[in-house]
Amino acid sequence: MFFFLVNPASKSGHGMKVWNTVSNYLNERKVEYEVFFSKRPGHMQQLMYDICSKYLEQEGRINVVILGGDGTFNEAIQGVISFDKVNIGYIPTGSSNDFARALPYSEDPVENARHIIECAEPLKYDLGRLKYECELKERSRLSSGSIARTRYFNVSCGIGFDAAVCEEALNSKAKDFLNKLGLGKLAYGMIAIKQIFGAKLCDARLTFDDGETVEIKKCRFVVGMNTCYEGGGYKFCPKAVPDDGHLDICTVGDISPIGVILALPGAMKGKHIKKKKIHLYHVKEYEVVTDRPLWVHTDGEVHAKADHIRVSVLPGALNFLF
Repeated sequence: MFFFLVNPASKSGHGMKVWNTVSNYLNERKVEYEVFFSKRPGHMQQLMYDICSKYLEQEGRINVVILGGDGTFNEAIQGVISFDKVNIGYIPTGSSNDFARALPYSEDPVENARHIIECAEPLKYDLGRLKYECELKERSRLSSGSIARTRYFNVSCGIGFDAAVCEEALNSKAKDFLNKLGLGKLAYGMIAIKQIFGAKLCDARLTFDDGETVEIKKCRFVVGMNTCYEGGGYKFCPKAVPDDGHLDICTVGDISPIGVILALPGAMKGKHIKKKKIHLYHVKEYEVVTDRPLWVHTDGEVHAKADHIRVSVLPGALNFLF
């Protein structure tokens, strides 16, 4: 039995088209399944939670397949009650698909569905975990007060520039329009340039699990990665893999806007690491403290600003159907 969680709005409606193709294949193979469609932001998390609550006790273990983009996957895993009892499959339909980009996924969704339903033994993939106390975010405005939060991620977790780009893109009507034309990356590029020149930089302190501390002056961003790509193909941590029990970190600080722009093309192939003021680390956990609250993201999903985050890896926590 498979439970399919589908985001029909993924990539401006592309998700529904992919699901129609996949469902035809499942029906031809006489696969037993149930499908649930997300209808609004946050609904995917609720659907996952409801399925876990209803079926885990009676089934012992369940198979859940997520059809959508990186953000859909991220939202869904927040609703998992017990990761050791849930096998998770993924059929990418998003604009960036950074998680799928890092793995040998087929461009054919039916081929991906076949691998999932025929998977005899799930792979053990690491899962990232973010803990922070943050200011609450309601769409594009901040409400008063703060709350302690925990969020999981399978691609990356960033604070600063990359999160600010994601936050603006998530509320961009231009991005939605350009996505329909197949030009979603253009919207991200425009927003990125705006953020590069307009960002108010602050200092940050990075502390690793062994107690080592790194001071980052005029910090652009700090990103912890479970896989090597984020932001639609930027290879910020070229050696990051999802099954080594570690996170790879990329820090960027004290670089001029022109310097950042010159470094970005090289980041598509991981060659940005040759630039000064760009550093990589390989750790199991770390924390970042900044002079003021900055946007924070997990897999491109932005919910809050924070000035103190703790990030760690949960080795082999994700039972992945692949």
